[in-house]
Formats: sequence, C-alpha cells, structure tokens
Amino acid sequence: MNKTFFFIRFAAILLIACLFNTCKDPMEKPMLISVSLHQNWEFREAGKGDWLKATVPGTIHHDLLAAGLIPDPFNGTNEKEVQWVENRDWEYRVLFDADDRLLRKDAIVLRFEGIDTYAGVFLNDSLLISADNMFISWEAECKKLLKEGQNELRVVFYSAVRKGMEKLRQLDYILPATNEQAPVDRRTNVFTRKAPFHYGWDWGPRLVTCGIWRPVHLLSWNTARISEIFIKPVDVRTEKASYKAIIEIESLIDTSAEIQVQVSGVSRTFRKNVGLEKGMNKFDIPFEIEYPRLWWSHGLGEPYLYDIGIILATGNDLLDRCNVKTGVRTLELVQEPDSTGRSFYFKINGIPVFAKGANYIPSDILIPRVDKKVYERLIRDALDANMNMLRVWGGAIYENDIFYDLCDENGILVWQDFMFACNMNPGDSAHLENIRKEAEYNVKRLRNRPSTALWCGNNENLVAWHNWGWKESYPPDISAKVWRDYEKIFYEILPEAVTKFHPGVAYWPSSPQSWGDLLPDRRSGDEHDWTVWFGQAPFSNYENNLPRFVSEYGMQSLPVKATIDSFAPENEQDMDSELMRHRQRSKMAWIAEGFDGNDMIRKYVRDYFGEWNSFDELIRFSQLSQALGMKTAIEAHRRNMPWTMGSLYWQINDCWPTVSWASVDYYGRWKASHYWIRKAFSPVLPVASEKEGVFVVHGINDLTTPFMANLNVRLLNTAGQEIKNLNERVVLAANTSTLLFESPPEDFFGKLPVEETLVYVELSDTNGEPISKNLFYRPLPKKLILRPANIETKTKYRDGYYEISLNSDLPALFTFIEVRNMQGHLSDNYVNILPGETLVLQFFPGDDHVRQLPDIVAISYSTVKD
Repeated sequence: MNKTFFFIRFAAILLIACLFNTCKDPMEKPMLISVSLHQNWEFREAGKGDWLKATVPGTIHHDLLAAGLIPDPFNGTNEKEVQWVENRDWEYRVLFDADDRLLRKDAIVLRFEGIDTYAGVFLNDSLLISADNMFISWEAECKKLLKEGQNELRVVFYSAVRKGMEKLRQLDYILPATNEQAPVDRRTNVFTRKAPFHYGWDWGPRLVTCGIWRPVHLLSWNTARISEIFIKPVDVRTEKASYKAIIEIESLIDTSAEIQVQVSGVSRTFRKNVGLEKGMNKFDIPFEIEYPRLWWSHGLGEPYLYDIGIILATGNDLLDRCNVKTGVRTLELVQEPDSTGRSFYFKINGIPVFAKGANYIPSDILIPRVDKKVYERLIRDALDANMNMLRVWGGAIYENDIFYDLCDENGILVWQDFMFACNMNPGDSAHLENIRKEAEYNVKRLRNRPSTALWCGNNENLVAWHNWGWKESYPPDISAKVWRDYEKIFYEILPEAVTKFHPGVAYWPSSPQSWGDLLPDRRSGDEHDWTVWFGQAPFSNYENNLPRFVSEYGMQSLPVKATIDSFAPENEQDMDSELMRHRQRSKMAWIAEGFDGNDMIRKYVRDYFGEWNSFDELIRFSQLSQALGMKTAIEAHRRNMPWTMGSLYWQINDCWPTVSWASVDYYGRWKASHYWIRKAFSPVLPVASEKEGVFVVHGINDLTTPFMANLNVRLLNTAGQEIKNLNERVVLAANTSTLLFESPPEDFFGKLPVEETLVYVELSDTNGEPISKNLFYRPLPKKLILRPANIETKTKYRDGYYEISLNSDLPALFTFIEVRNMQGHLSDNYVNILPGETLVLQFFPGDDHVRQLPDIVAISYSTVKD
C-alpha cells in the first residue's frame, strides 16, 4: 500500500513538472492571439429600419434572402426582382467584449480578409478603415479605440454601382465593358476593383453584392509578429534543394530575437539570431533539403508537400509562429523558337507537361456560400476527368485558400489570371495605385504555392482592343490615352509585381496573345478558339490550323432535367419561353436579331444529331452535341502534341443553375461532356481519324517512359458485323503522340458505305489487359444508319454501390443511363455498347438512399432515331 501511494505521488509530481515545462516551451504558447468576429452580426439598409440577423462571412443578397426580404434570385426570373439591392447602401454591426487580457497586449489589429467593396469601418463610432478593393485584406491598429467591456464594430457599405457611376461621370468617354449586363452608359465595373462577374456575364446573373465576404479577426500580440514569408527557391536539384526563407517581421520595439526554420522530414533546424528594429524588418535564412521528395502535377507523380514552420522567439517566449506548406519542384513556361514560331508549354522538374484541364469560375455567384465540400467536389471532378490544370479566369476572384490548398495537395497546376476581363481600365493615379496594391498583395499571397504555374494579366483585353472595334470607337487622342493606360497596367504594374515578389514564375500579359505582345497567330502563345460556337464552324474546324496552347474553347448544352426543374416549372421548359430565354445569357445579335445561345444549341444539335421529339430528348441531344465537340477538340489537340501542348476548355463549373458551357452543373451533376472529357484526357488513348485522304490511328501517351502495346483496330458495320480485325504490336513514345497505323481509306474501308461505318480501336498491354479504347464513325452521327438496339441491364448490390451490367444485340451508341428512383452518381454515361461485349458501370447512391435496386432505364441514340 505504501509503495502504491509513493508511486501515485511520484507520478503526480512528474505530471506537474511536465505541465510546467510545457507552458514554458516556446513551441506551444505563442503570444500572438487571433480572435474571430463571426458571430451575432446584424444588418439593415443604412440608417433605416430594424436590425436583422446577418451571416459573416456573407453577402447582402444572402442575408436579405434569409430574412425573407427578397425572392430566391436563382428561381425563375426572380433575378430581375432583386436588382434594386445594388443601388442601396447597407450597414452591418456586431457588439463584442474586450477583456483586460486582450487590452494588455502591446498591439491590437482589426483585420478583414475581404470587404466587398466600398465601405467605411467604424469602431465605437470612429472611422478606422475606408475600403475600396474587394481583392485585398484590410487591417488597422485599433487598441486606442477599444474599451474594456462592450464594443461596437460597424461597417457601412456604399453602393458599388453608384460609386462607379460617380467615377464614370468624371470621364468624357465610356470605357468598354463588353460583358456587363447594363446599358452602355451604366457600365461601371471598370472603375471598381470588384469581381467583374457580379455585374453579369454570358453565363451568369447580375447580382452586384456587398458584404464582409471573408473572415474578420482581432489580432493581438506583444513585441513582434511575422508579417510575410517567402520560401524562395535558389537551386533545386534531385540531390539537394536550396532555399531562402525570406521573412518580414513587424517589431514594436528595438530588441533581439531568434528565428527558426523547421522543415518536416528534415532533422536539422535552421536558426538565426537577429536584432529587431522598431518597424518592419526583413531577414534571409538559407536552408537545404537533401534528396527531396519532388512535387509533381497530377498524372506524373506524387504532389508531395513539405511543412515549413517559422518560429519567432525571444528568450523563453514564443512571439509568433507560422507554417507554410510548399512543394519542391522546378516549373517553367517554355517558349523556344522553332521553324514556325515559338513553343508554349510548361515543364515541371524537367518534364514537358501537356496541360489538360478547364477554365474555372466561382461555384456560386454569392461566393461565401461555397463551402469546403463544394471545393472538394470540384477538385475531385477535375481529378476524375484526368485534369492537371485549372485556369482561374480573370473575371471573378483570386480564390479562397482552400481552393489553392486542394490544388497543391492534388497536383493541379493553376493558371492564375489577374482580375481583368473584357474591359479597358481608367488610368488615374488612384486607380493605378489600387491595382498595384492588389497585385502585390495577391502575388505575395500565392507565391509559396507549388501549384501556381503562371500569372496572366487579363482575359481578352488585347484582342478586344484590336479586333472588337474598341480602338476605332474613340478619337485618336482618346484612343492613345486608353492604350497608354493599358500599357501601364499590363506592361508595367503587374509584371513588376510578379518580378519583384514571385521571381522565376512566368508572367503572360493577356490571354490570348502571341509572342511579343502581338495578337494571337497560332504560331506562338495561346489561343481562345471560338471558331466553333461563336463562329458557327463545324467541329472539324478544331482539326485545322491548331494553336500552340488552347486556353479557351467550348460548346453549350442544357443541364440535366433535375437541374432545370429546380428553376423552371414544367410549362416553362421550352427553349423559346421567357424563362429559358432569360436563363440564356449568350446573346449573338451579330448573327441575327434576337439570336442567342438557345438558338445556337439547336443549330449544333440539328447539324450533328438531327431533330428531337421532346424537350427531354433535346436535353440529351444538346449534351451529346457538347460532348462530341469537346471530344473532337481534345483529341485534335492531343493528337498534335508537341505542336499543341495545352487544352483548357470553357468551363468546368457553373455559378448558378443555368444553360451554359459548363461540363458539371451548379449542383455537381455531370453532363455527358464530362464523361467524354474524362476519356479524351485519359493518360493513354488511341485516336482514329480521317484527314486529307488518309485514315490514321495515333497513340497518345502522357507517361514519361515509352512502352510496347497491342493495337487492335476493328472495322464494323452499324449492324454490329465485323468486317476487318487488325492486330499490331506497337511502341508508344514517351510523353507525346505517335502515329501507329495509316491506310488509304479505300484500302481500309473497302466498299462499306460511309453511313454504316464504325471503327473500334483499343490499346492493351502485352499481356492482353485493356488500357484504353475509342470509337470512330465516319459520318455525322445523324447520318449513321442505326437499327434499334435491345439493351439488357442487370444490377447487383456491392459494398456501398450498385454494379450495372449492360448488353446489347446491336451497336447501341450514345446510350443514356438514367436511375429513376434514387439520386447518385454513375461512373460512366452516354456510353457505346457493342454486341458481344458486356459493359459494366457503377452507380454510387446518395447518402440518403434506402437500399433497394435502382430503376435503370437505358436509352440509346438508335432507339431515339427509330
């Protein structure tokens, strides 16, 4: 018993000692404290009415909707009913307590990560911040204004539209803003550093928001804090990676301190004793990682991240600590001269990368509503479609940290636009200074990200100035002035920010353009290929005069029926109804008066799939049309590598439920195109084509090593009878496209009628295991002579999903699979089923499903045509 008592007493003393030492450990108790101010906010129209509950972070439209003061702008044509919101001023307030523990700190700062957009911030009725830029953080020292006990923080938002109008009236000319949905004399977004797409675009609504759209905190500390960190590569090699940690420290006094750099997986801690002067201090600390694990883009290897901890301490006190996750890699934009022009491709760790991906916009027009699950779903959709790059388009926002975190973690390269799109900008000193601050803030914010591949100045401003009639719309002196302002922003301010704060990463002034800041010429630089859709060209045009890098192209379609049901009642589900015309934002008056994207969708459906018998059928045909266009483009781009080295289509996602170019709709439902894009972006893919009198098969290989494979080329008629079956052993060269087979059409196809021709190409490994397959048909789909197929479906429940087996007696092309009695996600859809083979799919039901066999309906194009 005495021994037991002694043991308990000894253990208690040891525990107390451990706790005491833990408290003294500078690794555990930082002196900088962050307090979130996100609860108990209220809002009202400025100076009017009762205070109502608000959400922070949030937007005024979100709060008005929650209070029942506006109808849901996503339903019907309700968007029209809420336009009054943009013309009012609004105010928000919160009451919070400040205790003695907080007030004893040497410094207290109020920090807003994002204010949208023109606002005055008042603390206890004293003006603390005057904000005028949505894209930067705002902070101010506030200790002198705080009082012990209750404090009031109030934010007054001033109408961005009215503020813009005030600036517009100060100019003697109108600056173009093509996509703003407002009369030409009210195009105000060019004067305001706010998300341009809030003012309307050709795929989104006009909801000019305001609000505290990112987190707000009180930061308090003693002595000093870390302000900025840049993990700058010095010399990155496979055997050793050398870096400098460039650290900026704000000190309240003259003192001495120690800075530590700790790298995960590296046993050594790098230290430096420094003398701090009152104000801002900057220090370099070299460090090394021997035999580093490299960061690779998706498909090339592991996107490994190192966690780098920066510690600022004095004596036994930890003043501040910050962590930066980054990847060890080299990344460059290669623009080497050749016999025709210049290359345009990215090289990571010495390996050329064909960029496979899409343009990206925020997943909701009311940005703070996008939560972590939506971001995770978006990146999962990109990975599932074999993408390795997303372009953050310049008409929206510099994205939230979670977006870039997920790109870093999953090897998704980011083409990052600055937020300028389809407009010219004023050149007054205040506006240019605002842009400079924005550029420096965001370059610093994203420079440690291994996913950041490129900084691009603007979207389409260069081509708009020269080719859209903008330059000629002004007298010569005004035209020269507007162009000089363009040069100041895109040839001076933005590249200077990149060079100074993110050295080694490429800057590209405008997308699209060619080398030397010239208009795109398809011999260098990047291209937005809108010959299809806006130019009404056939899909075969993607095969002609290919660019070096295609950073935009696309085709619209209707979303799935369930998404249309969410915003349109059954009696309005017609392409010519007021609601469906309202939902379509792509207006094309240069084609015909009143012609819009709905008419263009129907044009391409008629061109490729013929007439439809119902609205449901038009939905499917429109999705097939979009899918075929994307497949044709991607295969043309990849087949012609290394001439073409990038294919980023417009667009992966939607910001509201609508008719658009998105391959995944607002609710995360895949259209046919996303299934087909996934196959077209497969790491290894056989592609059959017929061009200039030759039938050819190419093998596309994204892998970094060549390999031997079996190529099987089967010629079938549309009744499913095999006419020819060729097998060859082939070698696919590494990281490129290889010609595997060619034949004069008359030799390969013989006398088989074009309308009855199907070619099935498959690559398998040397053991006969399938790698990838593809189907080629010579005529347009609507000209194929197809017979109605009988499709048999069998379903089995597996562990958490259903396995669906499909068989058909005849070729069943473009077969749409519908699960009618439950929600969920199919592993594939709009599939081709050939007789004699079983196609196996998986259906993953939603979380709320009741275990039962799904009601499967399979509708093939041949059945529809009959």
